[in-house]
Amino acid sequence: MNANGDQDKIIEAATQLFSALGFDATTTELIAESAGVDIATVRRRFRSNTELYRTVMKRAARTEQEALADAVAAFTPTRQAMHRLLDDYLDLYATRPDLLGLWLHRRTGDAADTADFDEGHVKPRLGWIADALREHVPDPGQLDYALWSFPWVVSGFLGHGMIHSDGRPAHLPGHPVAGRELEAFRAYLHTLADRLLDLPDR
Repeated sequence: MNANGDQDKIIEAATQLFSALGFDATTTELIAESAGVDIATVRRRFRSNTELYRTVMKRAARTEQEALADAVAAFTPTRQAMHRLLDDYLDLYATRPDLLGLWLHRRTGDAADTADFDEGHVKPRLGWIADALREHVPDPGQLDYALWSFPWVVSGFLGHGMIHSDGRPAHLPGHPVAGRELEAFRAYLHTLADRLLDLPDR
């Protein structure tokens, strides 16, 4: 296989392993075995697991940016625009549990020596929307907390599962969310945004 083919296989294998096990529990040997290459090939393409991890996370961040690009470009400080942004965010992570797993592991302190990645990704991701909304919400001082509420609840619902108060499971961790449950959660996410942000209609 050519070098680019090897690199793609290594990145894909590393993505799945970092998502499932976390960076700290993933060895070069595991990555090479999963990618179907030898360890020397992994090392020729990436000098260290940290370099490979940064490549994986940059690709994950780029995937998110691309998935949200249309909603971001059309964004206005209105209820409908916020719903569209949240819908695209939810749909991305509902269909890409591997990407969700990467962020869940980061929130447990995984790959602590790459903390600077969060500064480069999270700050611009939240900064633009905070600037767009600050003059349009009832409590600007709590806006950062409100905005963080959305990735918190999405990752919690998709990543950890939920059981209704009557004992009926909404879904189980590691399994896809059924369409009806996903739509029920989407409606809740819209309600949460409406109550936290109280944005006007377009």
